[in-house]
Parts: sequence; structure tokens; C-alpha cells
Amino acid sequence: MEHIRIAVIGLGPAGLTALKTLREEGFDAVAFERRDKVGGLWSFSSNAAFTSTLDETTCNVSKFISGFSDYPVPKDSPPYPMAPQIAEYFNSYASHFNLQDHMRFNTTVRRVTRNTSDDGWDVHITNLDGDAVLPFDKVVFGHGCESAPVFPSIPNRDKFKGAVIHSQAYKSPEPFRNKKVLVVGIGNTACEVSLSLRKYAAKLYQSYRRGKIIVSRYYDDGTPMDVHFSWPIMRLKYFLDDKVPWLMTPVADKMMIRKMISDAARSEPASPKVSRNERLKRAERRVRKDWHLLPGPSMAHVHPTVQEDFFPALYEGDITPVRGFKDFVGDHQVLLDDGTIVEADAVIFCTGYDLDFSIMPELEMDGVGGLPLTKAGDEASSKTTDRDEIIEDREHKSKPHLPRLFQMIFPPRWASSIAFLSWMAPQENVWCVCELASMAVAQIWAAETAKTADQRQGSDGYRRPALLPSLDEMNAQVDAYHNWWRGEWEKDNSMRSGYVLGYPFYRFLHDAAGTGLYEKLDHMFTGRGWGLWWNDRELWTWLAKGPMNSYSWRLFETNPRGVPGCGRKTWPGARRALQEAYEICEEFKRQARAKHQ
Repeated sequence: MEHIRIAVIGLGPAGLTALKTLREEGFDAVAFERRDKVGGLWSFSSNAAFTSTLDETTCNVSKFISGFSDYPVPKDSPPYPMAPQIAEYFNSYASHFNLQDHMRFNTTVRRVTRNTSDDGWDVHITNLDGDAVLPFDKVVFGHGCESAPVFPSIPNRDKFKGAVIHSQAYKSPEPFRNKKVLVVGIGNTACEVSLSLRKYAAKLYQSYRRGKIIVSRYYDDGTPMDVHFSWPIMRLKYFLDDKVPWLMTPVADKMMIRKMISDAARSEPASPKVSRNERLKRAERRVRKDWHLLPGPSMAHVHPTVQEDFFPALYEGDITPVRGFKDFVGDHQVLLDDGTIVEADAVIFCTGYDLDFSIMPELEMDGVGGLPLTKAGDEASSKTTDRDEIIEDREHKSKPHLPRLFQMIFPPRWASSIAFLSWMAPQENVWCVCELASMAVAQIWAAETAKTADQRQGSDGYRRPALLPSLDEMNAQVDAYHNWWRGEWEKDNSMRSGYVLGYPFYRFLHDAAGTGLYEKLDHMFTGRGWGLWWNDRELWTWLAKGPMNSYSWRLFETNPRGVPGCGRKTWPGARRALQEAYEICEEFKRQARAKHQ
């Protein structure tokens, strides 16, 4: 493997784990990062052209389900770490696995093209020394999906004399002190920006055209929401999503709406004498009528906004919800969808990003659903829109362009040498899913390399190598996904690009990576798990009832001979990490419930 050179683009969690897993498998991998440090958007940057979190940004997933498979999150981390703590964790991960010597910072990858001999890729870079073209056998794109900001159509932009920026350029509330600010959007970023401004702005408006499910990270008893969804529960959810979506979609929406209203009721500054039922009724009126947060897009199409401080800010009047942005109509006047005109000194558009695939001109796009097969190098097809936070433009009805990626990762035509880790939008912790995808990519390419070299890949009865299906089979899967996605998009244009179908997606990743988890434990209807329950009740408890972290991915030995492409390496500390995560989580839940009694 050491003679195979692989370029990894980006050093956020996707690129970081890709670099580590590929080198672990023996490949000669090197990573390129345009910033001066690892962490991607989790490492704060004052550069307005770089998307980054703020220092006060809080992670939306708890420490109990975070952490890479062989490097646990520090035990003393808060339940939901802040951005600087996450950035430090990524830096610590890079140091622990001695990855720094294989990183090239302050280096921008402009594009990746097929070389003239058609046996590799030319990576076009720009760094402090100028421009260069470097040859590689394979390329992993882990450059993130939040770099090209999107603005809505603004015909009369020149009429407005105030400040107009995208959330990408928002770094501090200080420039907006004592100003009237309109924040456009209702996703995670929009809510975070408004909460950052609430004690600085003279007047703060939150403008959104459609509602959105907004939930707290915690339940009423003080326990983190995400620790209640164990491995078997999520396997059952994905199974039912696949088999009876007509049932699961409204059930999931109803559950999250109920939690949203409960969270809003909990935040109301009401007298203790007010009954819980009355609180819930008042909260629902607020959510539906006063704040027009419902109805909104289905959970089957977008992820919810996760924020427990937003409802208190609405109750306290720090944030005033208004209708969607329509246009500028004066020096400091903004026209809203309902005809209202508000005065503003600044407008901050938290309206999402384009997923720009033109970095690889040869990448195939579309090809089904009434759209012709094109390439990302064609200007009209280079971008797909992340609609999670983007304003719907009523004048723009054209269908989004989608990349042709098998299992959200591999371009069928170039699957043996190209992998994308930035398009998938999983329902689970995205860092951990990126690591799992990296493990799958490493095993698939190791299996392909060994097969090409006629190396032995196990024998009868041994785990099969992680080889990809045929080109026709991969294209058929891509076509099926495109048709499904476009069908959902026709129902609701807020459909998130890259939204994964959990049932086949996670099975594919775990099988390719060789974790062995599905063989040991699955949802209740499969019957898998009884053997583990009988032979190792303790381990079964940690997996079936504990938080769904990634330490289990390196627990089971599936490739004892170390055959290339037949399974990732195990980690001797996996069992202990699982136990500690379970025990720490149980103790936290016990203390939280005691406080909320």
C-alpha cells in the first residue's frame, strides 16, 4: 500500500480521520488545508472568507456520543463541549496519532483533474510558494460543504445603506452594538448569531419565511436527548423508515413537535402555580401563532434546529420574530413577505451555502429525473444547494443538481480512486460518520489494491474483502437515490441535499469498514443480539442500553490475519472506553434527574 499516494483535501473531522485511517492501512496519504490549523470550521478564524464557529458555539451532540473510535473525548468535558474544546480535541487527535508531518497548511487546492496518461490525478494547489501541480493516485475530498455562501435574490440591494453580510463573515457582535439588526434564517447558524447579538443590538429581528422544528439539547429531566437513542433503537428506526416511511415520517414529526412545545413551555417565565397542561397550551399558541414556527419542513427532509436558549430570548423580547425577507426598499428599510417594513442598520443573511463540486471538473452530475448527464466542470451543474437554511426564492424553480456518488461517497466511474466525505448529511454525529466512512474507504481501496496486485485476500470462511459492486450496479443505486431525493424535493423544496437513507447507508459503511456490529447486534426483529446477551451480558448492556458512541467500531476482531481490505484494525482500549462512557453517562443522568425532581 505504501506506494499508493493519496491526497486528502481538508483537515476538518472528515479529512483528519481520512488521513489517519488511510495511513493506518499503509497508504502514503498527505493532507492539504487552506487554513493554518486543523479543525475546519470548528477552529475559529477571523478571516471573513473562512466559515468558522464562534468561541461561544456549543456542539449539538453530547460528549457521550462524540469522540472518534479509538480516541475518547476527555472525561472532564462538559456534556456539550464548546467550540474551542472541540478544536483542541481535534488538535490532540492529530498529535496523538503523529499526523502533523503529513499535513500541508496554508495550501489551497484549486482543482483536481485527470492526468494525461489517465492513470492518476493532478492536484492543483496554491500556497506561499505559488502555484504547483502534484501527482496522486487517489484523492479524498474532505473539504466541507460550507465555503460558498448563498444570498437570496436582492433586486434593490443598492437602495440599502446599511451593512449587509453573510453569516460566514460574522465573527463578533461588537460591530453591531446599539444597531437595529435583521437576521435572516431560522437554522442553527441564524439562531446562534441572534443569541450572540441579543445583548448588543438595540433591536433584533429574526426573519424567516417558513417555520422550523427547534428543540433543546435536553429533555425536561435534564438528561441529554441524544443519549436515549441506542444502537438497536436507531437500527429499528432506519428499518421502519425504509419499510413504512408513510408511518414513520408523521410519527417522527409528531414526536419532535411535541418536544418542541414542551421545551418552549419549560422556558416560559410563568408562575409555579400554573399547571403543566396550561403551560403546554400557552406554549403551543406561542409556537404556532405568535412565533409562526409551525408548520415547518418535515424531519424526513431537514434536520431540526438544536438550541435551548432561543425560546427564552423570544419570551424575554430580546428577539422579535418577523416574516421572511423580501427586498430592500430604502436607506434603512427592509420589506417583509407580509408587506411590513422594518427599520434596520444591518442585515445578516444566515442563508446557507452552495456545495461546489467544480473542484473536480470530471465529476458526473444528474443523469436522471429529467436532467441530462453533465459534469461538474460545466458551469450550470457545478453547485448543489444546501436548503437547510436557505431562503426559498419564488422566482427560481429549477431543479437542484446532484452529484453521482455511490453511497454518497464514490463517483461510480472513478470509485477506485476518488471519494467524497463532504456531501453526506447523516442523522447521526457527522464527525463519527465521517470517520466510519473513512474506514470504509480505506478498506475498499485496500481490497481493490490487493486484488489488482493479485495478493491473497482470505480463504473460504474468512471475511470477504470490501470490494465495490460493478459499475452498472453502482450507477443503478445512484439513479435510485436521485429519483427518491427528487421525489421528496418535489414535495418540499427544503429537502436537504445529501440527506442519507439510513437503512442501506449505515449497513454499507459498517460492512465495508468491517466493524462486525451488525453481526453482533441489530434491531429486535432480526433476533441478532441474543448470543451477545447470553455470553456477555455486561457488554450487551453497554451497547444496547448505553449511548451510541463509536468505540464499538473497533471492538470486535473481524480480521485477525490482517488481510488487506477485510476489516479495520481493532483498538485494545475499546471495551474499557465503552464501559466508561456508559458509566459516566448513567451517573450524569442520575444526577440530572435528582436535580429536576
